[in-house]
Amino acid sequence: MSEILVKEYRGNIVENAHRGSIAVVSSTGDTIAYLGDIEKQTFMRSASKPIQVLPTLLAGLHRRFNLTDEDVAMFNSSHWGSNHHIFVLEEISRKTGLNPDDMIMKPCASTSASALAAKLTDRSKLHPRQGQSKLQHCCSGKHFSLMLLQRELTGKPDGYQLKDSPVQQQIINFISMLSQTPTFKIGLGIDGCGVPVFALPLRSIAMSYAKLMDPFSLSNELRETIDYNFSCIHKYPEKINDYGTPSYYINQNPDLIMKDGSRGVICMAIKSMKLGIAVKLEDGWTDEYQGMIIANILEQLKYENTELIEKLKNCYTTKLFNDCGIEVGHSEVDFKLDIDPTFFEKPEEYVDSDSEFGDTESDEKYDPDLDSAFADEYDPDLDSAFADDDTDTSIHAEPIITDALDDDTDDEQEENDSSFEIDLFGDGNLVDAAPERTPEEEREFRNKKSILGMTVVKPSANKTFISNPRVDPISVNSHTVEAQPDTPESDQKGNSAIPEFIKKEIKSANIISQKKRD
Repeated sequence: MSEILVKEYRGNIVENAHRGSIAVVSSTGDTIAYLGDIEKQTFMRSASKPIQVLPTLLAGLHRRFNLTDEDVAMFNSSHWGSNHHIFVLEEISRKTGLNPDDMIMKPCASTSASALAAKLTDRSKLHPRQGQSKLQHCCSGKHFSLMLLQRELTGKPDGYQLKDSPVQQQIINFISMLSQTPTFKIGLGIDGCGVPVFALPLRSIAMSYAKLMDPFSLSNELRETIDYNFSCIHKYPEKINDYGTPSYYINQNPDLIMKDGSRGVICMAIKSMKLGIAVKLEDGWTDEYQGMIIANILEQLKYENTELIEKLKNCYTTKLFNDCGIEVGHSEVDFKLDIDPTFFEKPEEYVDSDSEFGDTESDEKYDPDLDSAFADEYDPDLDSAFADDDTDTSIHAEPIITDALDDDTDDEQEENDSSFEIDLFGDGNLVDAAPERTPEEEREFRNKKSILGMTVVKPSANKTFISNPRVDPISVNSHTVEAQPDTPESDQKGNSAIPEFIKKEIKSANIISQKKRD
């Protein structure tokens, strides 16, 4: 169950307690730290925006319409409707020809004029736009991105909010791939702005942010797109919320990324640690506590930027005032993460001067004969053999992942089968995608336990990812692929809804595997 994250004191008595859960996950899928129920199905809300924008950027639409880095940053934003936000949104409308009136939400007032903004410690740069408009809605930047891609795929921007629209089908595929959650396990709802919103286990949400910061197994094209998107956010951190907010300070740091969501959702990632972090407050009361919560997490993970941590603690006032303007209490964080103790262990030195391999001199001279000896052993026929293999790059079938993704599947088989096997060619022959290990290494690998008491499975960089998220990898066999209920007709017939870069990943995996089998 959830745990207490924040306490509100009136005098010296706790008047309110805000409960929640926290998941800290590495880019290889390990649970590094946790608090509360991290398997609870949780709506990502606006924290999914850095993923939702990826199909639009991969299609190159920002380049076609000469959008700036500042424009792209707005696609990710839950902006507060200040004048500097509205100016950029008006430019996006002018460049793309998209009409703000075609957005599905109703006009609203600027967040920077709300009671939440009044709690900011620094409000000097907040300049709310007067009146109401659709552009002042916090999600208007995202809606421009969705409309742009929907128009590209269908010829018109209408219908971008429908769950079966091409743009929404692409987005759920990306959510699935980055979180490593099959689409049939992703819950759908309607977000505050009227478009689909995605629900996943909190741990999977943290995983998606870890993969965004460390996309080691994704295509070069997708990695470059993610890096570019994050560079836009880092250049214009005030566009994500506004000046003086927690995300403003965090997104100034190229080692970090943060995106919040409504009703108690906070997501961030730490590049240097290769970690994704997801927070959910159970009562949805989060905005003014974001800085305190994140600062506490960073401190417990021993993040070294103490200056940033202090800024986060002081983004919002922690003091409680009554209607007379008298200070009558305060708020404070009160939680401790359960952290895997091995996370802080330093790697051992490989060899020292007193090792069993004998003394070594650091100034040992380079021996060119040694290199030449190896050079003489080069066999050009070996390269040509591999080159011949490259001529056949056809994709025989979609790769089918055969390891169980659900804890409720056959545990007995999982105990006996320590390898990760995939049917790359659809011929019924399984290929072992896991690295080879000695018996001793295998026992150590299988016996390693995480802080949750579950076996830690560390995917290698070569592990095949969910390449067709619309297929249940558990129930299908190598010859027949049965479409899922909500699969669009085009996907049922020819998998045309699969992004092109995923098909490139499949092609590359086929080539590598064929070489290994030969």
